[in-house]
Amino acid sequence: MSFNKLFEPITVGDVELSNRIVMSPMATNLATPEGYPTEELVMYYVRRASVGLIITEYTYVNRVDARGTPNQLGLYSDDLIPKFARLTEAIHNAGTKIFVQLVHVGRKTRRDLIWNNTPIAPSNVPLLEPVREMSEDDINRVINDFVKAAIRAERSGFDGIELHGAHGYLIAQFLSPAVNRRSDRYRDGVIFLEELLKEVRSVVSIPIGLRISVTEFDNEGLTPEMVAKIIKRVEGLLDYVHLSAGRDGPLGSSMPFYYKRPSFIDEAKVVRSTTKLPLFLVGSISTPEDAVKVLEVADAVVIGRQLLADPDWPIKVRLNMPIRPCIRCNQSCRLLATREVRCDVNPELGWELLPTPPKGFGEVVVVGGGLMGMEAARILALRGFDVKLYEKGDKLGGQLNEIRDPYKRAEFMRLVDYYERELKGLGVKVYLNTEFKDDGGNVIYAVPKERQPEFKDYRGLRILLDSNLYAYQDYVFEWVRRNEVYVTDNVFRGLDRARAYLLMEKYRELGVEFVKSPESVKADVVIHSVYRDQPSIGKAIARGYWLGRTYGQLK
Repeated sequence: MSFNKLFEPITVGDVELSNRIVMSPMATNLATPEGYPTEELVMYYVRRASVGLIITEYTYVNRVDARGTPNQLGLYSDDLIPKFARLTEAIHNAGTKIFVQLVHVGRKTRRDLIWNNTPIAPSNVPLLEPVREMSEDDINRVINDFVKAAIRAERSGFDGIELHGAHGYLIAQFLSPAVNRRSDRYRDGVIFLEELLKEVRSVVSIPIGLRISVTEFDNEGLTPEMVAKIIKRVEGLLDYVHLSAGRDGPLGSSMPFYYKRPSFIDEAKVVRSTTKLPLFLVGSISTPEDAVKVLEVADAVVIGRQLLADPDWPIKVRLNMPIRPCIRCNQSCRLLATREVRCDVNPELGWELLPTPPKGFGEVVVVGGGLMGMEAARILALRGFDVKLYEKGDKLGGQLNEIRDPYKRAEFMRLVDYYERELKGLGVKVYLNTEFKDDGGNVIYAVPKERQPEFKDYRGLRILLDSNLYAYQDYVFEWVRRNEVYVTDNVFRGLDRARAYLLMEKYRELGVEFVKSPESVKADVVIHSVYRDQPSIGKAIARGYWLGRTYGQLK
């Protein structure tokens, strides 16, 4: 398959993008509490500047009631312009374009995040906390906040502006019939959008786009047909449309591995048939094949989590190099209530400012062919060592080979394929079915101190699972074929809510029973073990990375 179309230029407004790969706006918590870019955030974006366009994370427009997360970007004051100009300068020096995504979160926030003010919304429909219905004065104030933020964006050197009208934020709250219950003229939420676009367009000369959810996953919310009509009404005020999905529920654009990939192409076709505007499309796109398929409908493909997993994705597609895959686990990249963005398969995410480790020479032996060992071998080889990797089993991958969940296995085993290609390209010598005998040389033992529980083949029994260990979640797929299986809420503890929701749906399809308490079932086998901190892919890879990175340093 040819991937050449990905690297064709495209013009948005009067801005030419060097290729059709766009970095999705994703929250990071890498900004300061005051809302300006840190050096960590600047380098996070620079590291991904091989795309044709970077769209920043959502950036709030006032310091009154617009913020949604603690360390979110904000363009609420002229004082912030020099710091944002530093970001745009860095991206331009790296050879690409950058748009800022402006947002007011409306009801999708809490008082403690908006300086103890009451969240506002088009209607008094609470979400996280009680809200106040917006008056016309509030509406005019918020439009003015967007206008001022747009002026700051252009003065900061941004190449364009994207208004965030997706995912249940304020613009989406006006547009969605599920939550807009006003009785005045703004009951037609497109009027608010039109007024906002007209005012913003009157003060800036850079392109303006709109991100909108092409589906909200419920019968009361936006549908592709509704979105097509909305876009048609405001088409003359826009330079492009960015289609995403979701509102307030667990389902959105960042689908876990239980959902089809790539997502939302069928929905996008409805919008495509009614507008000639450049169309951007996001949704679980990770492979080059996915991306080319998207370009059959859209003009640009928006990549999110895959660029967290591998910031060099565009370069590697063009050069046919091994790509570190996003496995759509939705774990470390979704812990933004309390953490900065991280990625289970990319231990460098969020640490882009770390210096390059020193070069090495000579032979190093790595014992253990699981994720820890493969990552350690990869880093050592990149540093210049002659690496030998020993695995006593007949294949690489360690505990990944034990996965029983078919949806998880389809994604996670791509990680093993990546390491096999990467290690081969780096010249790592791999010895399978081999017990290493320590001869006193340079050896790294990359064997986990703890592991997930091994599978036990129960038959004809009543099994009660009251554990959040990942392995047991997998084993349910096997157990339910020959047993009665009951699960408690603890099974889903710690999972991203979209992953938990879809896992529950898969269990229901298989006939798994849900119970509120372990005492409600008289079971033959009871499994109870709830962990706050359990073995995981992310921990194994991170440990291997640091083993390889710090090898040779004095302790």
